[in-house]
Amino acid sequence: MKKETVKKLNDILDIADDIIDIEEPELNQDIEAEKNDVVDDYEFSRDQYHNLIAKGNIALEELLSIAKEGEQPRAFEVATQLINSLSATTKELLILQKTKKEVEGTNKPTKNENNLFIGSTSELQKLLELKKKK
Repeated sequence: MKKETVKKLNDILDIADDIIDIEEPELNQDIEAEKNDVVDDYEFSRDQYHNLIAKGNIALEELLSIAKEGEQPRAFEVATQLINSLSATTKELLILQKTKKEVEGTNKPTKNENNLFIGSTSELQKLLELKKKK
């Protein structure tokens, strides 16, 4: 805090000026993100998603058994909400995988097998012969 603010607070609260000044941390710290950070964060997030899904499946089994025994609509509603939540968590896991690939730049173009050649058959044969020679 600024000294003026501290002095005003001291006057308002009737406190002596014997307060120890606390140094403020610098806000302009340059943080470099290393590749290891991305990998570590990915692995941590992935593990967390897996744990959430595993615990959610256990909870779902218990909740469904309770719902069957009690036959109350609210229990089935809660089970449905848990199923939706597990589905969303699974989708988030896939999005995490896609994001990791984008960050690492490992997204390779997919192989295109359905190509259309516009030209004569003789031109196509010439192109194929040139490709064989290479």
